[in-house]
Amino acid sequence: MIRSTAMTEHYFSEKPSVPFRKESFVARIFDGEDITIQSGSGIFSLKELDFGTKLLIAHAKIPKTSCTVLDLGCGYGIVGIALKKHYPQIILTMSDINERAVQCAAENVKTNNTDATVLKSDMFSHPELQQKTFDVILTNPPFSAGKKVCIAFIRQSAMHLNKNGLFQLVAPHNKGGESLKRIMLEVFGNAGELVKKSGFRVYISIKK
Repeated sequence: MIRSTAMTEHYFSEKPSVPFRKESFVARIFDGEDITIQSGSGIFSLKELDFGTKLLIAHAKIPKTSCTVLDLGCGYGIVGIALKKHYPQIILTMSDINERAVQCAAENVKTNNTDATVLKSDMFSHPELQQKTFDVILTNPPFSAGKKVCIAFIRQSAMHLNKNGLFQLVAPHNKGGESLKRIMLEVFGNAGELVKKSGFRVYISIKK
């Protein structure tokens, strides 16, 4: 997801300054699983599910057994909620630095009868996340915040994955994604692609 520089403060800031205007929509990624989403100004993406996030959800690799999953930079929580509804065996945590996003994510968890822990955290800064590790970490990273932040998402996630844990990231390949894939290869020693469509790709690395 490419976000303009003008929007950087809106999406990745802890306290967005734009007036809070609520929006709502219904998303469906898997057949028969409608998800009611409350969004709002200062949260990506405001009125509908963006293509990259939908691609990440639809092609995410989730172990069949019970596993711990982190939706990192969760926004209003669509990734985690959709996966929890489709894979009820997962133990779900969602986090975001944006206080509006966290508020909406918590409300969306309740609206969609989803069992999840929602935390306000700058990556892994929250006390509950500092020492915690996961089997799966998924993210649609905040490109508007700059490449350094996206790289930090990758490097910090590597320290919070269990052995054989999966890190999965969606990005437009020719507009930043290819360089992030190279960072994933550097950090994890491996980097593959789960799907490529309409210029976007879902990259995956395994912690060995």
